[in-house]
Amino acid sequence: MSTSEPNKNIFCMYDSRIATLVSPNSHELVSTQTLANFLKPCSKTIHHSETPFHKTQHKSHHPLPKIHFKGWKNPQTKWGDWVETLTAEHAFTWNQTGSCDALLSSLYHFPKNPSLILALVHHWSPKTNTFAFPWGEATITLEDVMILGGFSVLGEPITLPLSSDLLSIEAKLIELRRRMSKTKSRKADHNTWLKFFKEGFEEEKSHEIFELEHVGFLCLWLSRFVFPSISDSGMDSRVFPIAIHLSQGRRMALAPSVLANIYHNLSLLKEKLVSFSVKDLDLKVNGLFQLVQLWLFERFPILGPTCPNELKKGEPRAARWYKVKSATDHADFEFIMSALESKENFRWRPYADDLKNWCFVSHYKENEQFVVVDDGSNCDLAEELRCFGVCLCADKIFGLDCVEKYMPYRVAMQFGMDQDVPPGEFTLMSPSCNGKFSLYVPAKSYKPCVSLEYHNWWKKSKVDDYDMLDQVMIAKDYCEEGKHASIGSIESGSKIKSSFNEENNSSNIVVEAKRSKKNEQSSNCGFNNDDVGGYEELMIGEGKEQDGVGSYDNPLDIEDYACTILGASSSHPISI
Repeated sequence: MSTSEPNKNIFCMYDSRIATLVSPNSHELVSTQTLANFLKPCSKTIHHSETPFHKTQHKSHHPLPKIHFKGWKNPQTKWGDWVETLTAEHAFTWNQTGSCDALLSSLYHFPKNPSLILALVHHWSPKTNTFAFPWGEATITLEDVMILGGFSVLGEPITLPLSSDLLSIEAKLIELRRRMSKTKSRKADHNTWLKFFKEGFEEEKSHEIFELEHVGFLCLWLSRFVFPSISDSGMDSRVFPIAIHLSQGRRMALAPSVLANIYHNLSLLKEKLVSFSVKDLDLKVNGLFQLVQLWLFERFPILGPTCPNELKKGEPRAARWYKVKSATDHADFEFIMSALESKENFRWRPYADDLKNWCFVSHYKENEQFVVVDDGSNCDLAEELRCFGVCLCADKIFGLDCVEKYMPYRVAMQFGMDQDVPPGEFTLMSPSCNGKFSLYVPAKSYKPCVSLEYHNWWKKSKVDDYDMLDQVMIAKDYCEEGKHASIGSIESGSKIKSSFNEENNSSNIVVEAKRSKKNEQSSNCGFNNDDVGGYEELMIGEGKEQDGVGSYDNPLDIEDYACTILGASSSHPISI
């Protein structure tokens, strides 16, 4: 590790240049000639960049759905005893694998606040894996998962196969799982698994239990507290190889997989909310949503507990929220939505602040740093800088059941870096993070800004998507079960027209978005620039016209989204 400026042979993860910056809070020009440090990649033109879809619409006269968080697991009665029993012998291994904080976090109970999660998911964009607020984008990053969840961003991928000498351990675990299915419970669930290692089967020899205890402990931890979405309360054999690697002291990169599963389940919940019917008030979701709530507490203090716990030495950061209830537990849903949409309520850099008894080697220092990180650096700070570098790398991240796109360049201010217009297409950066690379680490006190180009791009786009989507959502009120939707073709230079035909009713519901005659150009999805423009008028209902403003440069966006909302699909390919 060095603190010198990088040379041309080292990949540079930041772009330093003179730029006009705008404060994200005041929206006043900070300086016309300021040295800015942007996270790569940046867009070369705003015409090639797209904003994510914004929030879904909730009608105040409709009841809120009841969400059942199937993956939100609390520690079992004897779980704490088991952790304490194994700590003395295996604490070194847990530290070696970067799992210690994550294991300790499993001891804590975090009360649910479904209204907070529901309000937050209204802003989720599956297109970009970010929350799209009126004031900008934010998301759960690898840094959040590393700090709040305690999961490692470094190490081997979870798909790493077992060597031949370890396959026998996996075979024993599979056999144990099979035998549990023959007990009274007839399944190898979490409670049966825990009971076996605490009490054992009657015919089981003590040395066999002892031989498998540590890896069995890790199997339960992975199934219950790391990947709860793969099986409601059962032991999934897919975590067995991961547990075996960890038990051998091999570091596994759990954070990317945890984040991929979070993104995946946020998108599934968003999809359910979009298609939500008042006739179905119960929604079931999997995933590690307690981590989503902890993220919200850290980022929106106004919505979190007024008095978080003071950390004791050695406790993970998650312990701040142990058994503390949110100040908004009984708050009005509209108040929560309003709080989320106020830029003053969001904390861009909560981890740059000093926190009493928080034992974390922070990469954020009093002064900014320009550093070069390579594999030969072994000190703690070098490892933290490498972790920081991984958090800044755009990459595909792999869960057990999904693959998601990780785009930190869309939320650079969460890392203390200035925000420029993000590229329109997803750009991989990860191959350069595996070797020697240079980083810019902002000072702890630095308040990041946005470029003037970003300010204008976001201001222009938000005018619109909100108004347009709010109008499209009105059509959902017309569309109850038993009605079908089909979308007609788009004639060049004219309009989108959507007809909703009811089986038992002759009336038609029409959603019509008229194309404006603006001279703005777009290059989205390969359409001719001359044929693609914004939409500025929406007609909904039986001859009823409602004005709206939109900026969907790609006609497919609004058509596909309208279909998604109404549970329909395009009737045939669109011709322009």
